[in-house]
Amino acid sequence: MSPEIGRKLVHLLALLIPILYYFLPRGLSIFLLLLATGIFLTVDFLRLHINFFKALFIIIFGSLLRRKEFHSLTGGSYLMIAASLAIFIFEDRGVFMAAISFLAIGDTVAAIFGLTHGKTHLFGRKTLEGTIACFISCLAVVYILTKLPDLSFLFWVGFWGAVTATLVEALPIEVNDNVVIPIASGIAMQISKIFIR
Repeated sequence: MSPEIGRKLVHLLALLIPILYYFLPRGLSIFLLLLATGIFLTVDFLRLHINFFKALFIIIFGSLLRRKEFHSLTGGSYLMIAASLAIFIFEDRGVFMAAISFLAIGDTVAAIFGLTHGKTHLFGRKTLEGTIACFISCLAVVYILTKLPDLSFLFWVGFWGAVTATLVEALPIEVNDNVVIPIASGIAMQISKIFIR
């Protein structure tokens, strides 16, 4: 298994965020998310500034780090920051859950499918096959969310979020995907709610 596929499989753990948000009260969800974000950032701070923690972290998680992450925040920290911002920006439960799930599932599927089956390159390492797989998996997320009880989430609202998440994932944007995908797709869904009833 390539390191990139390993990283993306770990990415799926981000699904715990929308799952817990669905089952727990909003206040408790926010508290737990902010606590987890604080832990991620503290670990990164210790890793970047204290050699002992850096060595220990590399022994345990080194195979999952990208080269640039050895000297900066990890993708996990960026993900937690984005989720913490999103939970305040998007009060609609469905929008928040979809935005984080697009990142956890869509980005993961795009990377794995692109690496294993990608032949038509779009931008850099991005492939048409990975992009199509991303969109289909994001639509699957939308479909599942529309079927959940106690969650008022419209398919066409989620559809535009899926389109946005797919485009952002495919484009060579300098900002970390873990931040851009949930925020951009969430904004697209919020805007679409104005026009879709």
